[in-house]
Amino acid sequence: MIRLGVIVAYARAKYGEEPTLEQYAEFLNWVSLMGFDGFELAAFSRDHFHSQFRDKLRLNDIRQKYQSLGLECNAFEAGFLRSMMVDSSRDVRRQLVEDFENVVETAGAIDAPLVYGHPAIHPSWKVEWRRLYDEFSPPISVVVPTKFSWKRAWEDYVELVGELTDLAGEAGLRFALEIRPFAMVTTSDSMIRLAEAVGSNNLGAVFDTGHLFVQKEILPVAIEKLGDKVFLVHLADNDGLTDYHWAPGRGKIHWESVIQTIEKTDYRGYANMDVAGGDEDIESETKLGLEYIRKILSQTSDL
Repeated sequence: MIRLGVIVAYARAKYGEEPTLEQYAEFLNWVSLMGFDGFELAAFSRDHFHSQFRDKLRLNDIRQKYQSLGLECNAFEAGFLRSMMVDSSRDVRRQLVEDFENVVETAGAIDAPLVYGHPAIHPSWKVEWRRLYDEFSPPISVVVPTKFSWKRAWEDYVELVGELTDLAGEAGLRFALEIRPFAMVTTSDSMIRLAEAVGSNNLGAVFDTGHLFVQKEILPVAIEKLGDKVFLVHLADNDGLTDYHWAPGRGKIHWESVIQTIEKTDYRGYANMDVAGGDEDIESETKLGLEYIRKILSQTSDL
């Protein structure tokens, strides 16, 4: 049975882009009142991570808080590492490994079984972005220099991701990448290729329905392709053109087939509601999306 959770977008909408742990604790009250089973925590910049997630006493407080509410922390999002993961320079790589070791330690302290990051654009690409919600997507233009070598960039990326995967595994955690447009890993097939190149069962994917839908993926087929490489699911809807993160049921995704296929693959993890940004009332939108997915789940369980 799929368990339903939620990302931290509500906390960012209410408290600002980099919530404190105390504000995250208030967010957990909302998570519980909404009836979710679990949630993610996230660090959005290096300063955010070090100011909020390195104090063991505060981490213990947040762990006790969510446990007292009967919730599970299903993932820690290390969003601030994305650009570092595609930079092959020696100094950046050294800093990346050090920061990731701290991330793994933090995830262990809050009993999060999964750490995930984001693939990013290669640093040599010149990209002009336009603001969408809390990310920059889609770009207005992407210029790739003639000296760029995909083969060399990919080999560096595989090596870096492999090292992070091993570090997570040594701590008893799993590592995932959230497949996203306009980055090094943009589709289910590229994620499969990366996982095969790294060669570790400890590396998987965050399957974000919104991101993959604008990539023109057939979502049930993509789920089947990835199989047990799906470590976490994000539920977001859009129009198939722009990477909005609307509540499920508001856009054009055929949710019945998505949910049926997830259950068919015997996925036992979390599906986290990923309603973010825009002009909508994020609380109302999240509630509508939760009710919609619960209805779909009740219908598929009767089949």
